[in-house]
Amino acid sequence: MDNYGSLLRKALVEQHKIIFDYNNKKVRDEFCEYINCPVCNSSKQTTAFTKDWFNFSKCSACGMIYVNPRLNDKATYQFYNSEWTRIYNEKKFGTNTNSSEVDDKINYSNLRLINEYKLGKGALLEVGIGKGFFLKQASDAGYTVYGVELNKNNCESAIQLLGSSDHVYNMDLFETGFKAESFDVIYMRDVLEHVPNPKKLVAEFNRIAKKGCIIFIEVPNIDGWIYKLVKERHVCNFAFEHINYWSPKTLTTILTSCGFTVKNIYHESLDFKIAHILPHFIETNYSSVNYYKAPVIISFMIKVISKAFSLPPLNMVDYLLSFIANRLKRGSVIRVIAIK
Repeated sequence: MDNYGSLLRKALVEQHKIIFDYNNKKVRDEFCEYINCPVCNSSKQTTAFTKDWFNFSKCSACGMIYVNPRLNDKATYQFYNSEWTRIYNEKKFGTNTNSSEVDDKINYSNLRLINEYKLGKGALLEVGIGKGFFLKQASDAGYTVYGVELNKNNCESAIQLLGSSDHVYNMDLFETGFKAESFDVIYMRDVLEHVPNPKKLVAEFNRIAKKGCIIFIEVPNIDGWIYKLVKERHVCNFAFEHINYWSPKTLTTILTSCGFTVKNIYHESLDFKIAHILPHFIETNYSSVNYYKAPVIISFMIKVISKAFSLPPLNMVDYLLSFIANRLKRGSVIRVIAIK
């Protein structure tokens, strides 16, 4: 594990000790809340898997996977303002990092996809704007952009990038007072997995969306093959932040129930490659408290094989695996286009 990973894991362990009762291996009562399914409100559930003493439930009615019990508002606020979050955000949203470059490329690709469905520009709202990279791209493309973001530092960075504080809101969406039928496009990437009450949020999208509004949602796909293989080892299986685990079925269900029609679901498998899968079995990543490191000989063999599959000609096998996963609708990420 590199220094970045080590710092994150150390900060995560500190948060885990605050939140959990180590004698009973469960969330302390003052930080805990039990819920029904966030999609269909069913109370019937089974355990899909566990990680770091968190229970990941599967709804017996609709198949939604969600953390239950989960952290309450007090514990969630504490975590989002913790040292772990500070370190993570500096890496992900730093303007000169590989991570931010990848984010830029994905957002640009998403904007082009939106433009295939939206003839003409209009008012575009992004919920969870990060540092504002997507909003800047959309503004440059001719949209009138609006952004909602809870993190104050991210808002300040976005305002600097956009050159204006107009239409950037450092508050919850429900506090903005947007009028009904205000937006032509609503964009949300890597956010819905964090939202405590997703159905309420999607219903609000319907209220503020114009007739014909495009809604674009990107989330990890719990039905993706990568999750079937590496299971709880995957960095996205992270109950401190990710409380909802979406699939094409459950995301379609919640959108349809709130008045949207799903037009298409796109699958992307950036990490469904042997060169990316095998390292999960070398050591635990920074999203887990329980650390594991494979024996030296096994670790060495995995690294050699992973390296081989990252180079020609074996890297073609990885491209083929991703292609097959996407074609068979088992991508690690789903991008959903829906219309009001």
